[in-house]
Amino acid sequence: MLNKKTYRIFSVCLTALLGGLSSTTFAGTLEPSVKVETRIDKAAVTTQKQIDRLAEQTMDLNSEYKTALTRIEQFKAYNARLERTIAEQEKEMESLQNQMNTIDDTERGLMPLMDEMINALVQFVELDVPYKKEERLDTVEGLRTTMLRADVSTSEKYRQILNTYVQEISNGNSVSVYESKMDIDGIEKQVDFLQFGRTALMFATRGDSPKAAIWNKTAKDWSWLNSEQTDAVKKAIKDISLKSKKLIVVPVATPEK
Repeated sequence: MLNKKTYRIFSVCLTALLGGLSSTTFAGTLEPSVKVETRIDKAAVTTQKQIDRLAEQTMDLNSEYKTALTRIEQFKAYNARLERTIAEQEKEMESLQNQMNTIDDTERGLMPLMDEMINALVQFVELDVPYKKEERLDTVEGLRTTMLRADVSTSEKYRQILNTYVQEISNGNSVSVYESKMDIDGIEKQVDFLQFGRTALMFATRGDSPKAAIWNKTAKDWSWLNSEQTDAVKKAIKDISLKSKKLIVVPVATPEK
């Protein structure tokens, strides 16, 4: 009996001892495993953050790459348009150069023509009804001076000559009264001229005992008028000066048979 009891006690103690050893051994093994798992989790979190950061950087680089590609295409299109523009400008420059060469040839031919036009003006004024003759000859002389100026373009010279021609044509259709001086019997007197285009030109002296004359195209000289005709000329000059809306009656030279 004693041996059996002793055996049971020994068995119980052995079992308790083994249980204590097992608990200690399992606890010691479990604790390192938890720490390892924790470190793994932390490493996984860190790795995931790195992956996310790299993914964001990759997306940014991809976006920049696409933007760069778009800009490259835009620059290609812009350069192509510039090349077309430059090509058109080169054609235009070539055309302008050809035109300039043509203008030079035209100017060389135009200069003698303008000289001839001025000479024709002088002859025309000399042969025309002598209204404002000195003034008109001064205008023509001014054209000659302009022709010698290097700072005036050929086109401007030509324009001034044409304007003078236009003015001459306009004067032939106008009615005007103007003052001037005449040498009468060796005495310079102030007179009033009455011009009816190129149809008639006459003048009347001022003061007491006025005299009047009309330009005789055939004789190329002045023909004196009688007193009645002189009064008519004086009255016409007054009415036209006052812009009176009256019938103007003046003597007109008629060609002889």
